[in-house]
Amino acid sequence: MERVFIFDEDIKARSFLYELISELGWGVHTVASGSVILDLLKNERPGLIILAEQEGEFCGFSLVKKIRIFDKDVKIIVFFNPSSGPCRDPEQVSRESDISAYLPKDFQDPCIIKKIISVLNQQSYIKPEGIAIRGKILVVDDELEGRETVANFLRRRGFAADVALSGEECLEKIKQKTFDLVLLDISLAGMDGLLTLKRIKEINPNIKVIMSTGLVSSEVMEQARSLGAADYLMKPFNFGSLEASLVSLLITEKRAER
Repeated sequence: MERVFIFDEDIKARSFLYELISELGWGVHTVASGSVILDLLKNERPGLIILAEQEGEFCGFSLVKKIRIFDKDVKIIVFFNPSSGPCRDPEQVSRESDISAYLPKDFQDPCIIKKIISVLNQQSYIKPEGIAIRGKILVVDDELEGRETVANFLRRRGFAADVALSGEECLEKIKQKTFDLVLLDISLAGMDGLLTLKRIKEINPNIKVIMSTGLVSSEVMEQARSLGAADYLMKPFNFGSLEASLVSLLITEKRAER
């Protein structure tokens, strides 16, 4: 199993990232010194290296340059302190520094966790070893092929997935069973997706809902947000983005309950 190397002088940040990456089913090696990363790279190629932007010869972007001597392809994420903010555009920094992402160190933001997961998922769609059931998902779509394709993918990735072919069936299942998250198509026949979303939130306001659609509409996206949608994904799905969105929302909720 490929591992993730984590170096941050902040022990609380190392602890959080260790727990997060472990929950995703990856092996993790945390270190308290950047020079240890270089020693590890002599014998092992990790799936990802996570660093904090810090001053020092074996820290931040100075360490990135040294890592590239050993491995020109390994994926690297660098976190910056959000209180001081990045001095340049994060995407520009990522391109110029040859890293996968340059992110604010805000672990309460599901979008940050989603980005970490997206980078990890670039490796493969093989279910990580030893991963437990990650959450109960209800897939709501009136197109049989799309519905079953998504549900089967989620099952392979360790989720418990159920399906509903209409808004009406979705509401009945939510009344009868417990779900952590609903993946809801907007363009349903009969009760449309936005009305279904409204009814879901009336039944259980705590259920996370991700809307899906093949149409680009900022107005519809805004309506979905105002009704309580947690995210909005375009069809056909990029399965890496889909999984990243699901896991980031579920992990954020799980940690909020602790």
